[in-house]
Amino acid sequence: MNQSAVTWASRAAGGMALALALAGPVAWAADPAPSAPVSAPVKPSVTVDAAVEAQLKERVLACWQALIKRDFEAAYSFETPAYRAIYTPRQFMGQHGGQVDWRAAKVKEIHYDDPMVARVVVEITYRYAEPGEGGQVRDLAQEIKETWLRKDGQWWRQRD
Repeated sequence: MNQSAVTWASRAAGGMALALALAGPVAWAADPAPSAPVSAPVKPSVTVDAAVEAQLKERVLACWQALIKRDFEAAYSFETPAYRAIYTPRQFMGQHGGQVDWRAAKVKEIHYDDPMVARVVVEITYRYAEPGEGGQVRDLAQEIKETWLRKDGQWWRQRD
């Protein structure tokens, strides 16, 4: 399980515990079970112009191509201006260096929260060298979930 999934799961569990604590036993005892299942409201699907989606895909793949080439300065330029105001290119490189050798990236899915916020699933293939002497090298693939924000006509990768 990746770090963002663990963080999300722990936040969700903590939020549920807080909601139960705030509701208290009286709320549970006084609230009769509904006669029919209650479903969450369905969020209307958001569509964007084909040119806007093409621009997003192009930016996502260009960012990953920069990482594959280990051109961290170019990859850093896809981060939001807010991220770049806090982290230097050197710090960015430190977050992405190491034992992973990215090989390829492919956009698998795009979902829009609204026309300015996209959730992108990218399939990454990479080679990983296990730490230590004689560490085994493995070729792996993984789906990465990224958030991209559109501001002033440009898409930016947002860190969670």
